[in-house]
Amino acid sequence: MGNPQTQETIGEALRVLGLRRGAIVFVHSSMSSIGYVEGGAETLVDAFLQVLGPAGTLSVPTFTFSHSQSAEPVFNPALDPSEMGRLTEETRTRPGAQRSCHLVHSVAALGAHAEEIAASHGPSAWAEDGPFWKLHELDAYILLLGVPYLRCTFFHLLEQLVQVPYRQWREVEAQIRDADGSQRPLPTLTFGPKPGFVGNDFNRLGAILEEQGHVLAGSVGNAEARLFRARSAFEVGMAQYEGDPDLFLMKGREYTQLGSGILTDELHNEKWVLDPVGIYGRR
Repeated sequence: MGNPQTQETIGEALRVLGLRRGAIVFVHSSMSSIGYVEGGAETLVDAFLQVLGPAGTLSVPTFTFSHSQSAEPVFNPALDPSEMGRLTEETRTRPGAQRSCHLVHSVAALGAHAEEIAASHGPSAWAEDGPFWKLHELDAYILLLGVPYLRCTFFHLLEQLVQVPYRQWREVEAQIRDADGSQRPLPTLTFGPKPGFVGNDFNRLGAILEEQGHVLAGSVGNAEARLFRARSAFEVGMAQYEGDPDLFLMKGREYTQLGSGILTDELHNEKWVLDPVGIYGRR
């Protein structure tokens, strides 16, 4: 299983990768990809905060897909747990953390720019009044920690901006529960796949970003790690889409292969690791 990971070893790996004090970083993660972490998610968040320092900001997705199955959904930003893994829930519940208000695609942030990132969230997660566009404005980093580019939800911003033909708008009647227990309308729009959608292959854009030198590559424990700027992904993605309108779609039955590491075969829960045997909890 390899050596246990500590706050110190994780922090050093993040620095070697290229994460610096004062940075703003949005993290998609799989803790089990790292291996055994002493102290669990608390240690991982502490490592990020130590590396970023007081001027930096840690941001994570705190999506609540379960609301999509409810006939009368109500979002409670204070109590609804994140469905995006242990790092995200630990970040969401830290003192001082801020969470944006979206029925399905909320984000949480902790640090100097937390309020700025979480304060703006219109009916659609990826519009210009939402946190993902704010990441672009702030020139934030995106970090994939033990997960492939397939999990990079920032790429949906590009799909929405160009209005890809394989997705469609859906309006959802929802409510938000405020801290005093009262409820009010929560305008919600989703840009979901149409019937017959073959699936996204965001690994293709990730591979292009790596080929063009926009990605810092490394590992944290057993997890493959990739760090890149939101603006770089936006600019390269928009340019590539002009020449290939199917840029984000699967072509055939296989995802684009990545240049290093091993991509596990767990549908919608893929991990990107040095060694599948080193995934924590796997026997």
